[in-house]
Amino acid sequence: MRTPQAGALFLGIFVLAAAAPAGDSWRLKPYTEWNQGDVRRVLEDSPWAHRMSLIVAREEEEAPPVDTPAARRTAMESSPPPRTGNGPYQRTPRTTDDGPALNSSRAADFAPPTQTGVGGISVVRWASARTVREAMARSGELRGALTEKQARDLSGFETGDYYIFYVDLRVLLTDVNRVPQDGVLTAAMVQNSALVVRATGERISPLTVRAAPLPEFDDRKELALAAFYVFFPRHRHGKRALRGDESLVRFECPLTPVAIHAEFDLHKMFRDGSPDL
Repeated sequence: MRTPQAGALFLGIFVLAAAAPAGDSWRLKPYTEWNQGDVRRVLEDSPWAHRMSLIVAREEEEAPPVDTPAARRTAMESSPPPRTGNGPYQRTPRTTDDGPALNSSRAADFAPPTQTGVGGISVVRWASARTVREAMARSGELRGALTEKQARDLSGFETGDYYIFYVDLRVLLTDVNRVPQDGVLTAAMVQNSALVVRATGERISPLTVRAAPLPEFDDRKELALAAFYVFFPRHRHGKRALRGDESLVRFECPLTPVAIHAEFDLHKMFRDGSPDL
């Protein structure tokens, strides 16, 4: 027989489940019960983490000849006129001013090289957040790299007076040979990252940058080229760097040819009723 208390508990769980956005079922479980799918969503598709597609490196390829009426007309103008009847023909001598016209058919027949690129993926996480640290700990436990105790210790590590961001750059295995040999994401680039407060335009520079462990290879067949931790101050000039009334904060990293960026909605980054940054 179901008691009123049991009915109320069931109703509460049902309401929580209905309120959780699609793909956010991990919110209804302790992190020790997250599966690999939960971990991946937290680390790559959640208020604390974003995954973006970009161009890792530009490539040039020669465009095919352009066949347009203008190109055909230019080519005809630079060719000898056709013979008429059986008599010889005379071409009108060109002056030195005709130089550009002599070469115009070549320019018209072939377009300039087009720009293509090597596709890549970047993941940006607010790594100092407890949610992200718990997901990393659970990932290590599921892979057998950490014991349960080690996972608990890792999830609770002290982040100090920093907002810590994780940023990496990946390419598909099939595109690895197309990436420049000198690499594409460097510590110098990441050192020039910034947190931008959207409401005011204020830019917060990092204090330091450290190399981060590369992400584990998974079923998507992506190879990580580089990964870094970026440390931003929680306090500046005796005040909190993010006062608490901000809504949107943007992480920017000047990767070339396409910059890495990720926008975080601080109003969605809450756990147990408190901001988790």
